Amino acid sequence: TMIKKISFISLTLVLFSSWLTTAQAAKKGANITIRHGVVESSKQVEFQSSAAGGALVGGIIGYNMNTDKSKSKQRRRTAGGAVLGGAARRSAEGDLSGMEYTVKITDGSVVKIVTDQTQIHQGDCVAVEQAGESANIRRVDNTMCEKESESAIKQIEQEIKEEAQECLDAKQQMLNAETEEQMDIATRKVKMLCNN
Repeated sequence: TMIKKISFISLTLVLFSSWLTTAQAAKKGANITIRHGVVESSKQVEFQSSAAGGALVGGIIGYNMNTDKSKSKQRRRTAGGAVLGGAARRSAEGDLSGMEYTVKITDGSVVKIVTDQTQIHQGDCVAVEQAGESANIRRVDNTMCEKESESAIKQIEQEIKEEAQECLDAKQQMLNAETEEQMDIATRKVKMLCNN
């Protein structure tokens, strides 16, 4: 009957929609590597020289540098820095200084990351998030740096990667902003999602 056909089609659409939503959620953050560790040291450096020295480059300026190699586009993007505040304004003016953090990862390796974030201190437990050439560092709960937490971290790994992807998406929105309002909203999202 017609009602059974409509019911079958409706059920099929609901199941397909559910599968599609699940498949999309599974992909979110799939290309992001996240490592946890403790900040051993920090120092002020120039972005260009630290990137050449093999350090990961993160933060707003780092994302801008790694997203488009065209100097004119980088300057145009950060020229919206009247809204962005300190880091982007300094970048637009040619000051590419930042902080270099040396992080001892829980597996014993050491990572250096340069960022415009200044709120991280020696002894902080941090997540070092990397997607392609883009990187981010943010403080996390000390439990994330305990060897005993490995099993728990594996169980919430997808959620952690989704948070990192949201940070990356917010940085992209900031770089794509065309109005002062879009820039303000995106900048606030970056601060909320990327700078714990």
